[in-house]
Amino acid sequence: MSMKRSYVLYTTLCAVVVGVILCYIFVFSDEEIQRQVASTFEKIDIQTSHQTASLPPVEAAQDDEDIDTTDALEQINQIDEVYYSDTIGAYLVLTEQAEFFEVSGNGTRVNSVLQLENSGKQRLDDFIGMRMIEEDLVYAVTANGTLVTIEREEGRWVERPRKQIKGLLSEDRIFGLGYDRESKRLFMMNRLADTPDLELLYIEEREIEPENPTDEKSSEASTDADTTTKETEESSEDSTTENVSTNDDASSETAATEDAPENERNVQEEDEEKELETEWMLDSRQALSADGMSASIQQKFERFEGVGLVERQGRIYVLDSEELVLYTVNPEEGTINGQMVTPRVYDSTGMFLQDNEIFAIVHPEVFDLDAFVSVD
Repeated sequence: MSMKRSYVLYTTLCAVVVGVILCYIFVFSDEEIQRQVASTFEKIDIQTSHQTASLPPVEAAQDDEDIDTTDALEQINQIDEVYYSDTIGAYLVLTEQAEFFEVSGNGTRVNSVLQLENSGKQRLDDFIGMRMIEEDLVYAVTANGTLVTIEREEGRWVERPRKQIKGLLSEDRIFGLGYDRESKRLFMMNRLADTPDLELLYIEEREIEPENPTDEKSSEASTDADTTTKETEESSEDSTTENVSTNDDASSETAATEDAPENERNVQEEDEEKELETEWMLDSRQALSADGMSASIQQKFERFEGVGLVERQGRIYVLDSEELVLYTVNPEEGTINGQMVTPRVYDSTGMFLQDNEIFAIVHPEVFDLDAFVSVD
């Protein structure tokens, strides 16, 4: 009997070992699967680092171990834009009061809050789009073409200097914000005023070339050189006599001139180390063709007022909550088409993508997961 038990035990162990080996050979040895596993663990690390960030002060909380975030969530009202990041597993929210929130993926905890400057010349217009570019970099754009940069630094979100997008026209009616990773350009939608024309605007970040007054200096240097040459020719005989008696002084001057290029190199290296200033400029406009639309959608498209912009599998989706139409844009072909949506999404303030599903914000008064309706 004991021999039978040992036989079963050893056979089971052998089967387990063989199964593990075969599983590794046929599954985990695949490079694509290894990359997916590594990416999953990387996302877990990123999400953990964001969720363990210090919370904003909540007056209702008495016990640090059991923080009541109800009041913190109630701070989020009059929602302007929402972006869900699968990378950090959190919602990013912008409000009409120019507040930026990071909320946990289950919608119950405020991870971080940032109040943007919004007074005087810094006053912001309505937000029309937001996009996370990297785990620690977020761009948002306002209706007047101001680009707001928000970065994560030492566990907290901070705002960087704002930049005005150059090249936009007064008749442009921009909305939405996306990112083309291949060309590293931002893009927005644009509806030309009083026309049915719809465009994709691509925005490129460019380095600002510093003004270099070398030409002015070189002309002055050449004038000084001519004067010096004449003076040298006149005093050549005297200088020959003086050079004989001042060999020590000449050698020290030579050493100084040899050190000069070294100093110039150091200055040049310091200049290169300084961060180059950049600006965001309109790079191109892509007109969209609506020729493939049905007659009923075409009529609604003539009254088009888009809200939000999300990207999925190479397509761009835009919602017209007044006409209850969800439009699909194919950037490669430059076409746009639409279909009716059944949920009541009137007066939606925006859209976002979560788990490959498109949601519209239908009740922006308070942050609540029930305020987001699927329009897919």
